[in-house]
Amino acid sequence: MQARRTAILTATTVIGASLVTIGTMPGASAGPRRADLVVSALGTPPATVKHGSSFELGATVANKGRASAKRSSLRFYLSRDRARSADDIVGGSVAVKRIKPRKKKTVSGKVHVPVGASGTYWVLACADATAKVKETKERNNCRVSKSQVEVDAGLHAALVGRLTFLDEGERTDPTTGRVETWRHTASASISMAVDGDPRNPTFASTGSTYERAGSVVALEESDSCRVELDREETGGGTLRYAGDRFNDDINGRFTRTDLSGLRIGLSLRADWTATTTRTGRGQFPCDPSTTTTQGTVLDVSSIELAEVSAAGTGITYRVVGWVGEQNTSSEWDRVEGTLTLTPR
Repeated sequence: MQARRTAILTATTVIGASLVTIGTMPGASAGPRRADLVVSALGTPPATVKHGSSFELGATVANKGRASAKRSSLRFYLSRDRARSADDIVGGSVAVKRIKPRKKKTVSGKVHVPVGASGTYWVLACADATAKVKETKERNNCRVSKSQVEVDAGLHAALVGRLTFLDEGERTDPTTGRVETWRHTASASISMAVDGDPRNPTFASTGSTYERAGSVVALEESDSCRVELDREETGGGTLRYAGDRFNDDINGRFTRTDLSGLRIGLSLRADWTATTTRTGRGQFPCDPSTTTTQGTVLDVSSIELAEVSAAGTGITYRVVGWVGEQNTSSEWDRVEGTLTLTPR
């Protein structure tokens, strides 16, 4: 009887030992070591920003896993609902260096707010945004800001550039034979602040200036007299602006709701001095004389510009047409130049 008991105990011990051995075989339950990236801290975004601008934001990426995480990318998003979704706006990315297990890295980058964004947004920061790191968990990579950022949808931009004007020619009066030659030039340096509802913003001059010069030379001859005219004109300075479109020297407006068309109105003044010299000739000469007169000339132009390129940094426009006051024919033969609208 004792011998039988001993045999049973021995068999039980062997089976138990076998079970222990099987249960502790290497790799039976332990998975491969992997990294686990999370955003452990996220900075506070500003309370208000303008669309088309950007702001700096810091974040800390931690590796909670048991393996090193190779170089990765952290990405910022603007989100309406605190959760990562397809309609979130990508705000920018920051490179993150290799992180050892149980270590972390603090990074900082710009969050770009696109033109046209408006309302309130949460800021999301998501580690390993391009899925380059194999992780034990793939759904814990994002962190949401504690506060929202308000995006001002109003247009706040600077319109700057240069416009040039040219008028030159020669004509002969078939009746009197008077020959007249002229050349007029002008340039305007445009500097305007554009603010408000994009459908009807305010264009306020911020120190726009101009220069204007010109000359007219005329000669008329008869049997008894030679008449010469020499007229010089010059003008320049700051284009007058007080916010009164009826009296200002400069004004502006968009001609298209998508901001692709633009019209600028300019009034360019110049003072002139004309000297007329009469010289007698022939058998019955006229009385010789020299007369000097002075005055002021005003040219009013409405200049149309169209978009030629657009990017996140702004819109560039080029002159495509121009007319005189109240849509009359312009005195200028050529008007050229570009203006650039840049968010500020």
